[in-house]
Formats: sequence, structure tokens, C-alpha cells
Amino acid sequence: MGTELAIRRDGWLRRRYRRSALGRALTRAGDQLMRRHVEWVHSTTAPHVRPGRLLDVGAWDCRVSALLRDRSGCDVTAVDVVDRNCTDVPLVVYDGRRMPLPDGAFDTVTILYALHHAADDLAILREARRACAPGGRVIVAEDRADNRAQRAIAVGFHVWLLSVTGMGWKGSFRSTAAWRERFAAAGLAVESVHPLGPHMGRRLWPRNILFVLAPV
Repeated sequence: MGTELAIRRDGWLRRRYRRSALGRALTRAGDQLMRRHVEWVHSTTAPHVRPGRLLDVGAWDCRVSALLRDRSGCDVTAVDVVDRNCTDVPLVVYDGRRMPLPDGAFDTVTILYALHHAADDLAILREARRACAPGGRVIVAEDRADNRAQRAIAVGFHVWLLSVTGMGWKGSFRSTAAWRERFAAAGLAVESVHPLGPHMGRRLWPRNILFVLAPV
């Protein structure tokens, strides 16, 4: 009985918090931050997207997927190991090993700030290569870890992100050279590299980098 009362009280406190002025203000601030994040990710990715069919790997809530569809004119499919989709973009949930998608079906495959969340990033890269059509491209965006300061910022940011969203990470923050080796192991050649600076221009947020890759 005591446990049931504690659960009810906790639920009541959460509801009161969400209805409070502070709760509403923090919720609005979080929504605005998320919108800015989605816009920033789209704006830095869209110039490299090929027209046609696009696969967004590790799409989370699919908001970036929806912008790539609506603004870039792509036919978008999203894929992730969890279903947090808050859009009408088709989402395929898979086991983190093999995507239930045909070979060579997509002109562009995007993996945007997702590989460091995965326990086996090489498996994801190999699946991205398999799903990419001949002449297509794979776009990977990641947090930089080329020195101790960049790594510390990336880890600190994700500790905060875990506390706010529950989104943890199981993989690694890698240096640019280490990512090049990882891509080569997956059968992907680096076409171009684009340093993006601090995420959304915020000085204490992770430094980002975008790779444009081609299957070999």
C-alpha cells in the first residue's frame, strides 16, 4: 500500500510540475531548442543530399527525416532500433544488426549523430553501404574527438543529454583519422570532409564534422 501511495504521489507531483509556470517555461525552452537543433542538422546536411530515395539511419523522432522529405523533395524512409517517431515519415524498427531493406535501394543514406550511440557502429556502416545504390552516397555527421578538449566536451554534453532525454550512448567518440579507418573497413570511401564547428554555434557544445562517403 505504501508503494502504491508513493507512486501516486510521484505522478501527482510530476503533473503539478508540468502545469506550473516553471514547468511550462522549461518545456517551451526545450521545444525551441529542439526546433533549432533540427533546423541546424537539416541545413548542414541538405546541400549534400542526392535527389531521390533517402534512408535516414538512427532517425530517433524523425523530425530531421521529415524536413529532408519536405524541403529536399526526397522519398524518405527512417530506420532505428526504437520507435520515437513523432511524424508521418515511415519508420522501420530493426534489431541493430541487419536492416529489413533491399540492397541498393537508396540514393542517399544519412547517419546523423547516431553512430556514437551504437554498440556496433561498423555493422551500421556496412548496412548503410549495402542499402546505398550504385553511384549513391552515404552522409555521416558526428561529434569530433580529435583532442582531449573536444572529447571532454562531447562526453559532457552527452551526460547532460542522457539526464534530459534518457538518450545514452553505447559507442565511441572517434577522431577524424579513426573514422576514416572505420569507413574503409565498411567499404566506404571518403569523398569530402566538412568541419561544421560547434553544434548550432554554441561554444560549449560538441564540435561537429560531416563526411560524404561513396560505396567502393
